[in-house]
Amino acid sequence: MEHLLYAAGAIAVIGAAAEVLRRTVGWMIRTVRKLSRLADDLLGEPPSPEYPEGRPGLMGRLARIESRLDALEELRPDGGRSIKDQVGRIAQATGADKN
Repeated sequence: MEHLLYAAGAIAVIGAAAEVLRRTVGWMIRTVRKLSRLADDLLGEPPSPEYPEGRPGLMGRLARIESRLDALEELRPDGGRSIKDQVGRIAQATGADKN
């Protein structure tokens, strides 16, 4: 009878260890997948069936945003050189600003 209790205890310990191992491996797999997605976002992705044109990395996307912001700078007055200043001068010269 005593051997039966030892065997049951050993089975319980082995089962608990297997469950801890299963959870640890599951956590590791999820973490590696997240890190892989993060690396893909940072470095970009080559063309694939999911993304036929590929995906630019973080620095490529940041450069694209900066170029868009540079274009918006033309809409702010800057003392004469921006589109906004030029349109204002034309409106003033033609009287279009006197509504």
